[in-house]
Amino acid sequence: MALALLAAAWLPVEAAYAQPHDGAAAASGQVSVLPVTDHIDMLTVDDVNVAVQTGEDGTVLVDAGPAAGASALLAAVRRIASGSLHYIIDTGADAELVGGNAALASAGHSVAAEDFFVAAQGRQLNGVFSLPGAGGGTGAPVIARQSVLTRLVTDPGASYAGAALPTDTFTRPEFNLYSSEPIAVVWLPNAHSDSDTVVRFERSDVVVAGEVFDPTRFPVIDLAHGGSIRGEIDALNRLINTLVFAHTPVLTGAGSTKVIPVHGPLSDIDDLVSYRDMVDTVRARVQYYIEHGRSYRDIVAADPAQGFHTRYGSDSGDWTTANFVEAVYKSLMASRQGHRGQRETRQ
Repeated sequence: MALALLAAAWLPVEAAYAQPHDGAAAASGQVSVLPVTDHIDMLTVDDVNVAVQTGEDGTVLVDAGPAAGASALLAAVRRIASGSLHYIIDTGADAELVGGNAALASAGHSVAAEDFFVAAQGRQLNGVFSLPGAGGGTGAPVIARQSVLTRLVTDPGASYAGAALPTDTFTRPEFNLYSSEPIAVVWLPNAHSDSDTVVRFERSDVVVAGEVFDPTRFPVIDLAHGGSIRGEIDALNRLINTLVFAHTPVLTGAGSTKVIPVHGPLSDIDDLVSYRDMVDTVRARVQYYIEHGRSYRDIVAADPAQGFHTRYGSDSGDWTTANFVEAVYKSLMASRQGHRGQRETRQ
């Protein structure tokens, strides 16, 4: 069963925090806090969800939220956190995920820098040393896929620099670290974009899904940055089959892996399966029309998103139903042309 019913458990908050509510968006600059497990909270600022993990090894933040909400988010993290902010993990390069990087990273500090500082003082002062203050050193490391860093410094109009940029990047399929529990940062190629990762907290059994999973609307397929409909479906299948689990036996009532989407309520494997089925249904309809020689205008008229408008669609805003259908069509056509070119090359 979907975890939206847990909304009743919103943590009471004060001052800069939004009061508990039943799904309505908090006012700009306010932060809503939902306890997910004993050590992980879902914070929502300007409708964007971020995750905060606290433990004996310090605090880990997954995504930094939009720039406009950075100060409120930092205040919320400081209220919740039992230790210093030691890591920030960016699940993608979108502004709503990385906008708060500079403010939040600058407020934390690097465990590696602290270890080096202690070791250096121990050598210089015959073992007598003191720890640097919070925020000393280089700030909290920002972990991200290498393509996130590339986008933030090369995209037209990009204005990110200094603490706003990832400091620990990777190109392999998975980046692993340990902070109070094993944490896996898993690359899901060419889904929303070419930079998507999801984060699994192993002991807590919580997954932060980033832009790959947005149950409030049709998935955003960023064709300009390597996104594709096939990659989106593959990413959702990867989540369902290898990263998110339904606990058995079902009668124990143990629930399943808790999933934090980029927007919307706390979710679970049932929500992911429903979302994947919706996306694959629209893809299959558009694919069918393409294979039968229908034009793009004909496909739009046939309304391949029929049956899903009420839950996921929109006729206004920055991502409409029409935008999604167009992205699916262009993605499938590009894949079709690519396969045709490969066959001609082999011949």
